[in-house]
Amino acid sequence: MTKKNTIEEKPKKIIRAKTLEEIRDSIKNSATGFDAWYILEQADREMKGFKEPTEIVSNTNYYKAMTLFEFDKGVLLLNAIPELHRIFALEFSKNLQAEYNCVTPSEKSVAEIVCLNFVRTLEIQRKIKDALERMKTRYDIQYLAVLSKELDRAERHYLTSLQALKMLRSPSFEVNIKTDTAVVGQNQIVQANSRQNKSNDS
Repeated sequence: MTKKNTIEEKPKKIIRAKTLEEIRDSIKNSATGFDAWYILEQADREMKGFKEPTEIVSNTNYYKAMTLFEFDKGVLLLNAIPELHRIFALEFSKNLQAEYNCVTPSEKSVAEIVCLNFVRTLEIQRKIKDALERMKTRYDIQYLAVLSKELDRAERHYLTSLQALKMLRSPSFEVNIKTDTAVVGQNQIVQANSRQNKSNDS
């Protein structure tokens, strides 16, 4: 006597199509691979695998996580300058932030730009020193001329960025003038309604 296998058919589920709004929300909430929270989670997994002091390279998530704290760690700053100046640059950037009481990201970013421009002047000065020591041909003279122009440009950029940092940290004020003539500063006079006065005199 044989038994027949009976297969029970499960009722098919009806899948409802997503609305455009649901699709937008799904894409909006998905990770790009560059979100801070995603990088931090991946970095935490990497850290659990560290059994001993490990050299961190730029293609690791731990390195990418370090860049989220750029104004404290200076990872990207150090990548932008020669190794000779890296220790000084990181400390100089932190000292600038402390000197000007930088709190917001914009203030700290300007402090870092100041640091970059100053290090740039140091590096060009070093290249000029080396060029002077081995100057032999007219090409060396041309190279030195290029370096001199670059040094002038680097110094201007440094002073401009430093002035921007000072202005960013200086308190702003607003002056409303309602008189015909008012003294607002040393050797500064603002005259108003001059046309009206001339028309009245005529």
